[in-house]
Amino acid sequence: MGQFIRSSLLKDHTTATETKKIDLPVNPLSHLIISIDGYNVTNEATLAEILAFINKIDVSYLGTSILSLESEDLFALNTYLYKHNPVLTQNVATDDAARTLSLIVPFGRKIFNPTECFPATKKGELTLSLNTTVPATSFDNSTLNIEAVELLEASPTQYLKCTTISVAAPGATGDKDIDLPIGNDIVAIQLRMTTFPTTSSHTYGIDSAKILVDNKEFGYSFARAQCLTGDGIFKFNSLPRNIAAFGNVIPANVVWLDYDPNMDDAWLLQTAGKSSVKVRLHFGVNEAQTLSVSELVKV
Repeated sequence: MGQFIRSSLLKDHTTATETKKIDLPVNPLSHLIISIDGYNVTNEATLAEILAFINKIDVSYLGTSILSLESEDLFALNTYLYKHNPVLTQNVATDDAARTLSLIVPFGRKIFNPTECFPATKKGELTLSLNTTVPATSFDNSTLNIEAVELLEASPTQYLKCTTISVAAPGATGDKDIDLPIGNDIVAIQLRMTTFPTTSSHTYGIDSAKILVDNKEFGYSFARAQCLTGDGIFKFNSLPRNIAAFGNVIPANVVWLDYDPNMDDAWLLQTAGKSSVKVRLHFGVNEAQTLSVSELVKV
């Protein structure tokens, strides 16, 4: 039987406008748990308001990013990996009601996987940097807690790497090619759009996408945003949302180009030895977008 250790890295730390840097444990790491808790101000703090207080989560090994995501992208990645939304407690509008939101920082597609996690390191080599802002007008008296799950006898062969590509407004609508990382197998490309249809509009920030490997279409030859939203049936929990009272799907503005739909490695986008790997996005709106790429790195 394997052995794990779950330990505290940061306990009841008063949230500040700062970048908090923490050395991570040296044993193989399954995942981290980051929790922010605070009180409603007057009425219910929205998920978007609470997420906004955690600006950026960075994990680096000897200066190289292993995970670098905004909190909104980490929330969506959790939904993709675990098929459920991260937990936000007490969805009530009561003033001063205590609320907690927890996010998982993954080092493998599944937790507690001894063959897919981050390998053992030396002290100070693997670090977490958490960029935060003081919650004020909607969520106050906030604190942060961070815990780590180590797998003592793990011998990983690979780990999950998740990084962001910030795409500037292209200057016009239409096609724009974005270079993707080359060298590792790509699990998924996550697209978080600025514009998503709400009222009297069919317009998406990104209308469609395709993948080009050495200038040839691979897997996704033409995927419309409308149909990519349909893939949410495989990503979200099963709560029906067929009346307005249930609210919108969360996250409401994210789709995935998924190359590991069954989490079995059968359809991974293999990039090793390729000269060019791109995603061609058709912009419906001339505005910035956010891409996050999840890769498997061999140890």
